[in-house]
Amino acid sequence: MTTPRNRLFLLLLTISLFCRGILNAQSIQFKKYVNQEYHFSFDIPSYWTIRFSKDQGGLICVPLTKKEKEKYRDCFEGIVFRMELFNANLDSTLAAEGAYTKVGDTYYTTDRTYDSVKSKNIKGSSWKGIYHDNVCGITCANGFHAVAGQCEFIYFSNGKATVCINTNGREFDDAVLKKLLNSFRFYQ
Repeated sequence: MTTPRNRLFLLLLTISLFCRGILNAQSIQFKKYVNQEYHFSFDIPSYWTIRFSKDQGGLICVPLTKKEKEKYRDCFEGIVFRMELFNANLDSTLAAEGAYTKVGDTYYTTDRTYDSVKSKNIKGSSWKGIYHDNVCGITCANGFHAVAGQCEFIYFSNGKATVCINTNGREFDDAVLKKLLNSFRFYQ
């Protein structure tokens, strides 16, 4: 039975949880990553770093703190995301990738469970791009899991260069994704 006292308790609990979510999102400290070769920048949490990996053949983002390393250790190879850089516009990059079909202004791709995954068109002050998330396979300490991951793909392009950021099976927290999208800039 719902009494006025129970309703008040539920209301206060809901407000408390909502505020905790806002405070957690606001408590993340960010730092700016700058790529001078391709002339772009964006913000990442201060507990991550981007570095070149010879084993991965490119740029990767890895966690720095023990807490973050534990999140990404077993099933995500210790990698938050990979970053690929292309000297081409968005259409040429996606055509060369061979995994995209364009219908009108919308791109489609496939994943491990669906033949037609629709991307979302995104844009910023100095770029346009696409975003989509796919069901993906991940390798954990106990073996390969074909449909256990959630990989996000974000392409940013200024018409001359394109940057692809793709997560390694664990999607970004909402606050981190929002900050990354809102802070991404190409510059001269």
